[in-house]
Amino acid sequence: MLNTWLISWRNITTNRKRFFFTLFAIMLGVSFVTAMLVSERTTDQVFDYYEQMYVANADYWILSDEHTYPEEMLTTLQENPDVNEQLLVLDKQTFLSVEGDQSLSQRSVRITGVSDQRSPLLELPVIDGSLDNEGIVLPEAAADLLGKEVGDTIVFSGLGEAKISAIVEYTQILASPGDWERAESMGFRVMMPLNTLREWTGIEDEISYMRFQTEGEGIELFQSLQNEFQDSSVYIQPVVADDLQSNDIGGLYTFFYLIAGLSMFISGFIVFNMIYTSVIERKKEFAIMKSLGYVQSAVSGFILIEVALLALIGTVFGVPFGVLLGDVFMKALLGVFEFDMVYTLDWKIPVLISVFIGLLFPVLFSLFPIYHAGKTSILLALKGEQRETASKYLVWRSSVGAVLLALGFIDHAAAYFTIVIGIILLFPLLLMGISTVLKPVLTALFHHPGTLAAKYLTQQLNRNANTAAILAVGIAVIMMLGAVVQSAPAGYDEEIRSTYGGDVRVTFEAPWTEEDRNTILQYDIISAAEPITEATPITWETRKGVSRQFSVISVSENGPELFEAEGDEYAKLSEGPTVVLGSRAFEEWGGEIGQTIEMNSPMGKRDFEVADVVATSHYSGYVAFMDESHLQRHFGWSNSFDLLLTVTDGEAGALREQLWSDFGDNLSKVQTVEEEIQSVVSAITGMNELLMVMLILVIGLASIGTGNTLLMNTLERTKEIGTMRAVGFTKSQVRKMILAEGLMIGLAGIVGGVTCGVLLIYIMSQSVIMGGFLSFQFPVSHVVLSIVAGITLSLLAAWVSSESATKMELQSSLREG
Repeated sequence: MLNTWLISWRNITTNRKRFFFTLFAIMLGVSFVTAMLVSERTTDQVFDYYEQMYVANADYWILSDEHTYPEEMLTTLQENPDVNEQLLVLDKQTFLSVEGDQSLSQRSVRITGVSDQRSPLLELPVIDGSLDNEGIVLPEAAADLLGKEVGDTIVFSGLGEAKISAIVEYTQILASPGDWERAESMGFRVMMPLNTLREWTGIEDEISYMRFQTEGEGIELFQSLQNEFQDSSVYIQPVVADDLQSNDIGGLYTFFYLIAGLSMFISGFIVFNMIYTSVIERKKEFAIMKSLGYVQSAVSGFILIEVALLALIGTVFGVPFGVLLGDVFMKALLGVFEFDMVYTLDWKIPVLISVFIGLLFPVLFSLFPIYHAGKTSILLALKGEQRETASKYLVWRSSVGAVLLALGFIDHAAAYFTIVIGIILLFPLLLMGISTVLKPVLTALFHHPGTLAAKYLTQQLNRNANTAAILAVGIAVIMMLGAVVQSAPAGYDEEIRSTYGGDVRVTFEAPWTEEDRNTILQYDIISAAEPITEATPITWETRKGVSRQFSVISVSENGPELFEAEGDEYAKLSEGPTVVLGSRAFEEWGGEIGQTIEMNSPMGKRDFEVADVVATSHYSGYVAFMDESHLQRHFGWSNSFDLLLTVTDGEAGALREQLWSDFGDNLSKVQTVEEEIQSVVSAITGMNELLMVMLILVIGLASIGTGNTLLMNTLERTKEIGTMRAVGFTKSQVRKMILAEGLMIGLAGIVGGVTCGVLLIYIMSQSVIMGGFLSFQFPVSHVVLSIVAGITLSLLAAWVSSESATKMELQSSLREG
C-alpha cells in the first residue's frame, strides 16, 4: 500500500511546476472558503456576545412610556423572594465640557446612573481602573477621543464633575463615537452611581427602568406584573437578546460565499485540467497496466490517490492561511461598518468544515478523468487513435451552448446559470475568433512567434477555451456583484427618502408635549413637525416559538409615510388591531399574511393579525407598524418620544444647533435623512472596495489556471520547440510565442467575462422576479480593473510558463516524442 502512495507521489511531482500550480490553486480555493466560514461565524459570535453582554443575566425589565416612573411602584417586587438580582437605572441627557470649539451636538452625553456598577446584571469588561460605585465608567472609544485616563475629571455642564474610575471595552449600553465627525449625530454615553446622578439632577425616587433576575423562569411573576401594570404607564417585558434591529450584516455574506464558491470552482477546474491532461498523456501507461492484469478500478484508484494527495497537501496549507485571511477580512469588515468591537476568531468548527470541503472538492472535480483513466482502451491507446474527432465535439459543445444561452432569456432564477454555462460552452468559438482577429496584430508585434502563437492556440482548443472561460466567469460574477453594489446606493436613497417620514428625526428623552411641538413649528425653516410613536422594546414570538424583539411604530393614512404602501395597508390597519411587518421582520417571523403574531404588549400578551408585509428603511425592515389609534387603545402606548420635521429651507446644521440649544437638557438625538443615507452608502462604498480586492484575488486564481494550461501546452510541444530551436528560433522568440498565447487567453477571458457580465446585469435588471433589486449598471471601475489585472496576471503566468520552455535543453527536447 505504501508503495502505491509513493508511486502516486512520484507521478504528480514529475512536473514540479504543474504540481505547484495545481497545489497553489487548491490552497487558495480552500483558503477562501475557510476565510468566509471563519469570518461569518466570528461575526455571529461577536454580535451575539455583545448582545448577551447588553442583556447580561437579566430575565425581565420594567419600563415606562414616560421618561421615568416612581421607584415605589416596585416595592413589592423588590421584596419578592423569587427575585434574585435587581438593577435600578436612571438616564439623563446633558453636555460635556471640553476644550475646543465642538458644537452642542458633538458634546451631548447620556449619563446612565446604576444602583450597582458591579451587578451581575451588567457586563462591563474593564480595561483600566475598577468599578468602585463612586466614579465615572467611560468606554474606551470616548476615553481616547476625549484624551482621558483613569483618575481624570469629567465636567458635565450644569450638573457637576466626577473622576473616571474605570475605562471599559465597547458595550452597547455605553456605545460612543470614536471621532468628532461621528459625534455630530451620535452622542457619548457614560455610567455613574445612581445616587450621584439623583443628587445632581434632583430626580429623587425616580428611575427610567429596572432589570431583575428571577428564581427559575418566573412566568407566574411576569404574568402577575403584566396584570398589575395594565392601567399605568409602566410595563414589563422579558429580556431578549436580539440584535437584528441594529445588525443587518448577515445578508452581505451571501456575496462573499458566492465569491468563495467561485474560487473553489476555479480551483476545481484547475485540478480537473491538470488531472485530465495527465490521464491523456499516460494513456499508453494505463493500457500497458491493463494488459498486465490491472482492472479498471485499480487504474482509477491510482489517479484517485494522486488527487487525494493533492487535496490533502492543499488543505493542510490552505486551511491555516484561510484562518489568517479570515482575521484580515474581519478587521476590514468591522472597519467598513465602523464597529468598535473586539473579537476572538471562532475557527474550530469552520476549520473542520473546510478540511472536509478541501479533501472532497478536488476529488469531485476529478471524477470524470478518474473514470476516464479506468476506461482506457488497450488497443486504441497503443495505436494512438481517437474514437471521437475534435470537430464533432466542437459542434456538439457549441450547439448545447447556444441552446443554454437562449434559455437564459427566460425570466427564471435558473436562467442565470444557463447563461454562464452556455457562454462557457461557446468559448472555443470565441477563442477561435480572438485568434483570427489578433493574428495580424500579434504578427506585427511579435513577427513569426506571434503567427505561431495564433496557430498553437487552437491545437488545444478546448483546454485553452476552458481556461479562458474560467477567467471570464470570475470577471462576470464580480461585475454582477459590483453592479449590485452600485445599484444599492440609489435604491437605498430612494427607499430611505420615501419612508423616512420627513427630513429630520428628533428624539427626546421625555415624551414631547404640544408646547414643545409648537415651539419647533415657530422655526422659520420648519413646515411640519409630526409626532412618531414608537413602542419599544416589544418582545414577540416567531412561528417556531423563538423569542424576538423589535419596535412597533404608529402610522396613519394622513401621517408621515413610514413604509411603501402599494395597496390598502392603511385601510387594513384602521379596521382593527392588526399590524403590518417590515420585510426582515416578516421573514424572521416565518408566517403568512392573515395569520397572527403573538406580542408581549404593555397591556399583556396579545395576538395581532398580520395584514401585510411592507418595504421600509426603519431598522432595515425589522419592525412592525400599527394604526395610531389602535396602538393607544389596544396596545397601551400613548406617548411619543420622536418628532419628524419637514424642512422647507435652510441648513440642517443650523437647525441642529438651534434644537440642541432650545431642548438640549432633554434632547437625545438629531438625525437628518441625509445622515441616514450617508451611513448606509458609506458602508456600501466600503463593501465595493472589498469587492475590488476580491476581484484581483479571483483573477489571480484564474491566472494560475492560465499558467498551468500554458505549462501543459509547452510540455506537450517539447519536440516541436526543440525543432524550432534547432532551425534558428531563439529563446526570446520562444518566450514571445508563449507570452502571445497567454495574452490571447487572457483577452478572451476578459472579453467573454465582460460580455457575460453585461448580459447578466441586463437580464437581471429587466427580470420581474428580481423585483427591481438591480438596475442596469455598467461597473466601469470593475471592468477597468478586470482588463488591467486580467492582462497583467495572464502575462505574468505566461512568463512563468515560458521560463520552462526557454530552459529546455535542445538535444533532450529533440529526443522527446
